[in-house]
Amino acid sequence: MSVLRASRTYMMPENTLRDRVLGKVDPETVVMGKVPLFDEFEEAQIVNHFKAMADLGYGYTQQECIDVASQFAVQLGKRTIATPLSMMWMKGFLKRWPEMRVVKPRALDHVGAKMASEKMVSNFFENYQKCLQKHDLQDTPFALQY
Repeated sequence: MSVLRASRTYMMPENTLRDRVLGKVDPETVVMGKVPLFDEFEEAQIVNHFKAMADLGYGYTQQECIDVASQFAVQLGKRTIATPLSMMWMKGFLKRWPEMRVVKPRALDHVGAKMASEKMVSNFFENYQKCLQKHDLQDTPFALQY
């Protein structure tokens, strides 16, 4: 059957069918809907940042995640400050990155007790020293206080 005849028989646009027959479009990778704002590498950078902050003991709220990603989009020139990302972006982001789960915060007294443990305090200062070394800030007045 010709492409023209198949397009008329199955009521499909001829160009769409021709592109698939000629191999211009891979049927396995085509998805419906809008293309994500960030490519996979850029989203991986955002995920790595969120994970690094979580390892340091700072978890972002959903709104803070959106704000960080919006600032990143502005830096890349993909958005303006006047057009921040929305909660819809966050929902799509969480679908694409299921390991980024949303956890509700616990009661403050439990968090305070957990953060006051000897292990957490020593972990904080180890991370602090690594950060100072990474950014060559060991000899600054602020770093010398500790």
